[in-house]
Amino acid sequence: MLTVLAEIIGFGILIPIVPLMFVEPSSSFFILPEGLSVEMGYILLGLLIGAYPLMQFFATPILGELSDIYGRRRVIQISILGTVISTLVFAYSLLVASLWLLFLSRIINGLTGGLIAVAQATVADMSTEKNKSKNLGRIGAVFGLGFIIGPFLGGLLSSGNFAVLGLTTPFLFAAALSFSSFIFVSRELEETSPLKQKKVEWSKPLSQIRKGLDLPDLRRFFAVNFFYFSGFAFFTTFVSVVLVERFSFSQLDIGNFFLYIGVIIMITQLAVIPKLFPRFKEEYVMPLTLILTGLSILILGLQTELLLFLVFAGLFSLFNGITNISLETLVSRNASDEDQGLALGTNQSLRSLANAVPSMLSGVAAALFTSATPILIAGGIILLTGLLYKLID
Repeated sequence: MLTVLAEIIGFGILIPIVPLMFVEPSSSFFILPEGLSVEMGYILLGLLIGAYPLMQFFATPILGELSDIYGRRRVIQISILGTVISTLVFAYSLLVASLWLLFLSRIINGLTGGLIAVAQATVADMSTEKNKSKNLGRIGAVFGLGFIIGPFLGGLLSSGNFAVLGLTTPFLFAAALSFSSFIFVSRELEETSPLKQKKVEWSKPLSQIRKGLDLPDLRRFFAVNFFYFSGFAFFTTFVSVVLVERFSFSQLDIGNFFLYIGVIIMITQLAVIPKLFPRFKEEYVMPLTLILTGLSILILGLQTELLLFLVFAGLFSLFNGITNISLETLVSRNASDEDQGLALGTNQSLRSLANAVPSMLSGVAAALFTSATPILIAGGIILLTGLLYKLID
């Protein structure tokens, strides 16, 4: 759990800073070469953000296979070192204003980005059937906590007196945190894999999806997951840009904004969901919160008053927290015991793919229209998904 926390904090540190690199010429982080338009900056931003989950889509299932053969501990160590190297390359690319090094850093991080999946497999190895769900739920809670702390630290360490090492301060901190995690794993983590003797299935990223889509009663949930996270990717890629352009947010302001929505999601998971789902079934709640999530994003994207923007961002966070847990539960509940791994793995692969392609398309949409267009597209996709699910159901 500490390893996952370090990984997500390191990832989250980038969130308040990356938009400034492409859309805010007054920022010290601005890296867009002279002569390139703001519209080209939008496109590059979408491509950069989408590069990580796209590489992760291909690499994560294979890293999972390798952890079965060579051990969880070794693959976790490789994943952490990949994060350290990619973060240092990212910091150096800022210093020399190199776009190709910037993209290389995200590709390296994506290709070694199987840590979460392998950490989940490690926890599953150490768990009994009775406490497996509880332990995996803890991983999910740590994941959410990292997304609260990471953006906040990114904004803080890149601002004012906290930026003691200049532009590179937040990234060197993230690299040091990941390297500390590497040392901790090397000393403390015992191997849990049964070390199976088998060949690596290099086509697993695609074959897993094919097998998963053949599972009975799960295609509609997979479809909802894919379109829901496609909309979510459109939203998260450009919400920071809107905050910068519409409300003149600094990186510290953006970090505080993500802290705000992260705390609401965490409260939702810890306080609302335990009271909600004993009384109501997920299959009835999910379509409603899906529709409300889409509406919240649509209305949020149209707001020019900061207070109203924050109100609807809070509502989005509440409905999003409920929808996310509902979808995961419905996939797991509708899969047989022997198909749990395949169902959840397919779901995760579809989420990675849904995070990659829409992130890249969001930059094109913003370049063709406005920076708020991806947010409106996000709301439309999620709202339409919820309405279609309700009608078909």
